[in-house]
Amino acid sequence: METQEISDLFPLFHNLNTETIEWLVSMADSDNYESEEVIIAEDDWGKAIYFIVSGWVKLENIYSEENVTLEIIGKGGCVGEAGILSTLNGNSRVIAISAVEVLSISAQRFLQILFRDSQIQNRFLKLMVSRVTEYQKYCQFHRQTGKVRLATVLISLADKYGEITEKGIKLYPFLKQDLADLAQLSLEECSQIMNKLEEKKVIYLKSNSDIFYILNIKQLHHIIGKLGNE
Repeated sequence: METQEISDLFPLFHNLNTETIEWLVSMADSDNYESEEVIIAEDDWGKAIYFIVSGWVKLENIYSEENVTLEIIGKGGCVGEAGILSTLNGNSRVIAISAVEVLSISAQRFLQILFRDSQIQNRFLKLMVSRVTEYQKYCQFHRQTGKVRLATVLISLADKYGEITEKGIKLYPFLKQDLADLAQLSLEECSQIMNKLEEKKVIYLKSNSDIFYILNIKQLHHIIGKLGNE
């Protein structure tokens, strides 16, 4: 990738000087993954950080009987950053949801980048703080209604990764089970809520296709504002 593309795509590297980005690119490896391929296995945490150039991935916890989706990350996001500082993700993995292109930087080299550039240090610190804040909100999810939880998830995905179009905000057509996991719902509950949102023309999801739009993001915010304290 060109240095300007790196700067524009990843918030961690916005408006850095060209020399720093060129140095960063020289240390990065480019890889491609197909849907359902494992990007970070259970024993791979802490080895590298991965920047999503295109496509979608998910972080999931692995249990004896089922896997539970904890986070979905799209273009411009990164995964594996916490593993560089800690190895607490041993029962988790990252897999591709779609075809994915990533840039990976080994942990040792990324730490060199942090020591070299104070601006990246500060942004990385803010990223870690935002992760903690998101986790704290996630821990409070059980206090909200199912509808509010799902609306919150959809808003978060739209804000981070949504593509603005004339029809609405376009997202990847995630599996309902993944959205159900994120919203701490059963698959049946998630399907019922999404069906109601479709009936009210808040979202549009076409089965067996790549079409998923949030048609009325204001209505999702209204749901949170109206029901958030119930």
